[in-house]
Amino acid sequence: MKRNAREAAFDVLYSIEQRKAYSNLALDRALFVPMEDLRDGARIKKITDGVIERKMTLDYQIRAHLTSSKIRIKPPVRVILRMGLYEILFCDGIPARASVNEYVELTKRRGFSHACGLVNAILRKAAVSGLLLPEKEAPEYLSVRYSCPPEFIALLRPVYGDKTEAFLSASLERPKIYGRVNTVRTDFDRLRRSLAAEDIDICRSEVLPEAFYFSGSAAFMRTEAFQRGWFHIQDLSSQLCCLALAAKPGQSVLDVCAAPGGKSFTISEEVGKTGSVLSCDIYDHKIELIEKGAQRLGLTNLSARLRNAASDDELREAFDRVLCDVPCSGMGVIRKKPEIKYRDLTAWRSLPALQAEILARSAALVKPGGRLIYSTCTVAKEENEEIVRAFLRENPAFTLGELSFTSMGRRGAYGLRLSPPEDDCDAFFIAPLIRSLYG
Repeated sequence: MKRNAREAAFDVLYSIEQRKAYSNLALDRALFVPMEDLRDGARIKKITDGVIERKMTLDYQIRAHLTSSKIRIKPPVRVILRMGLYEILFCDGIPARASVNEYVELTKRRGFSHACGLVNAILRKAAVSGLLLPEKEAPEYLSVRYSCPPEFIALLRPVYGDKTEAFLSASLERPKIYGRVNTVRTDFDRLRRSLAAEDIDICRSEVLPEAFYFSGSAAFMRTEAFQRGWFHIQDLSSQLCCLALAAKPGQSVLDVCAAPGGKSFTISEEVGKTGSVLSCDIYDHKIELIEKGAQRLGLTNLSARLRNAASDDELREAFDRVLCDVPCSGMGVIRKKPEIKYRDLTAWRSLPALQAEILARSAALVKPGGRLIYSTCTVAKEENEEIVRAFLRENPAFTLGELSFTSMGRRGAYGLRLSPPEDDCDAFFIAPLIRSLYG
């Protein structure tokens, strides 16, 4: 039996709520089930992503429209209310009356007929009142407006200061999907013509000539150009991280935490056939993912290897360039993975020790005069500046290097920060570290 988009989105959101399922995996499973309409896949994703990223805002609406604080709402009904409120308050082109009726019916079909009156009342009230928010001066305003826990906002403030709200606002925007031209097989103009023939438009980045972004949503994996390995998907921040590595043709490069492989692929293209890239990761299935990507792109100078960057000492050779993009809390990619902002911050307290260990072990593999990049996709100072500061204090053979791109990001004493509101990419931290010729 085929399901409609709202029913499928409910199943995804409820599994995330109750079973702590990963949103991407739950969504992938839902998209395999036959739908009533071919466009329903996009609708499921829109509802699912929207409800997750605005969950706290939606729950505030529910509380505001309840006639009594003593009313207890069962988790499945709360999910239905969030979906209906998201559609009414944040989705254009859908009549409010139709949304109310659809979600009342969904409540009934899911076996909660006793809650139909509650769902009907709250959704109708929201359709009349519009979005309700605390006063701007209220302590909870930013948290409710941008659906972000207060402790997360407290972590942002020391980094972004009076631009904290701009960061939060950008976190609710749809990010551009960036790709990179595979210069081993084609060039930008040829790629653009190929994609245009399949009604997909791309725009060249003004920052990097090989970087581009899709002008709209696109099923790019089905294109002939993708199948031929003419490009891979990689955010602009990640491409700038590769640029910071300054890898040259003929050099040897080690990527210590490489999965899913985008940076390794870009570096492989830069060092050419006379160079080499060793891509490492701790999980077998991620090594397989890297190998399949390299094969599709025709990158014969790249090899993948199972390795724990925090403990393995099997590598004996030194490398011209080492990329140390460490596991992190991922706070810089909440535009793409909004559930990250709701996680318990205490679960990340052990990460700096791991990051420092990986950096120290990676530094030992850099040739004299070589370049090491330490990078993360997070905003926490404990995972960024403080790691680099401690490393430089304990490793006098290394100094902070320069970056070739001067118009992007904010430079500090221990590295560069890229930010969504200012740089149109994921939040990212990059620290170039140079080993002395005599160290």
